[in-house]
Amino acid sequence: MKTPTLLVILFLVFKLAFSQRESTNDFFHYYHNSPTRDYTTLLIAPGTMGPNALPIPDILNGQVGTDSQFKVSIDNYYRDEDDDNGHTFKLDFRFPVVQNFMAFGLEWNLIDYFRVTNEVRDIIQLYKDDPGWSTDLGDIILKTFIQLTKEKRGLPSAMLVSVLKTTSGSIFDGRYTDLPAHWHYASLGKKLINHEIFRWQLNAMLGYYFWQTNQDDLEQNEGPLWGIETQFNHKKLEYAFGISGYNGWKFYGNDKPIQFKARLILTNEKFNYFAEYKTGLRDYPYTSINIGINWHPLSPFKLSE
Repeated sequence: MKTPTLLVILFLVFKLAFSQRESTNDFFHYYHNSPTRDYTTLLIAPGTMGPNALPIPDILNGQVGTDSQFKVSIDNYYRDEDDDNGHTFKLDFRFPVVQNFMAFGLEWNLIDYFRVTNEVRDIIQLYKDDPGWSTDLGDIILKTFIQLTKEKRGLPSAMLVSVLKTTSGSIFDGRYTDLPAHWHYASLGKKLINHEIFRWQLNAMLGYYFWQTNQDDLEQNEGPLWGIETQFNHKKLEYAFGISGYNGWKFYGNDKPIQFKARLILTNEKFNYFAEYKTGLRDYPYTSINIGINWHPLSPFKLSE
């Protein structure tokens, strides 16, 4: 009995040792033109790439609104229990081409300044040594917002949001995917209390998320997108918090991220000042604090009554 038992133990040890990393036999050979630029082994999944590679979108409040938005912010993030931290300079532009009906938007993670140690590079399967603090260009994300219904009686306001993530971000250091992604969802908002100095509102989103991977047998991963938050407004203060996420369907890498998000906004006639806190609850190993300013002039275009 000793010999069979020993063989079983050896088999289990061997299996455990060599099953920690997925086989890369079916992966596309990205930038495989030199030993120092091989990104074949990267897992294209939200829980294994950089913090902005496959973002969970904002839930929003179901309204296109009347104001334009010009947001500038600095996102300061760190990887939970690992040595990966950095700062992202972000631009976010939204312009209603028709007030309360349709708007276009552009979000740009203009530049990332970060440090990823070799220990974290091993986790994300990036075989390029840590060069110290580095900078990479980020993705440009294009958005369309269309008002579907306005809130009345028992019905919430509803807005269709359609988003395309371009391939402008750099795959160097595993910060972005260098692959397209798109997501489409309905943003809903319903006021539960609506007084002059205090408002309580529930917001939600429901849709679908698609992103490209680097596997021959799974060129696209996808799954449902969801989120819910509660929002409070008191005079010039707005506070909201909630959870959101999406689910991939193949269990490829860590592809079912869930996040907790909270924001605090000080509103003004011309400028809003905001701080946003975000942390991963599943398949998103980062925590961040984003601080910025939002100039929100009235859009000049509106529908006639």
